[in-house]
Amino acid sequence: MQYTFVGNKGPAVLLVHGFGAFLEHFRDNIDNIADMGHRVWAITLVGFGKSEKPNVNYSELFWSEFLRDFIIDVVREPVHLVGNSIGGTDSIIKLLYR
Repeated sequence: MQYTFVGNKGPAVLLVHGFGAFLEHFRDNIDNIADMGHRVWAITLVGFGKSEKPNVNYSELFWSEFLRDFIIDVVREPVHLVGNSIGGTDSIIKLLYR
């Protein structure tokens, strides 16, 4: 999967794009959020942009599990989730209410 990380202090923030987008959707926000005292991750969900495109059943559940695993394996702490569009918000809502 494709992701970027910026910042070395402060609360963790994970930026999640919506359908038809990828992490570059947040290119004008990542550094600004980090400059305000946050550590920022921005990802490209599996199946989008430069991330892998495996032959799987893409669904909100699939992406919510992907986000959960990313938070556990990469961020490794509680994180503020910021979603854009129906793709990001649907996945985040399913992640939060599991």
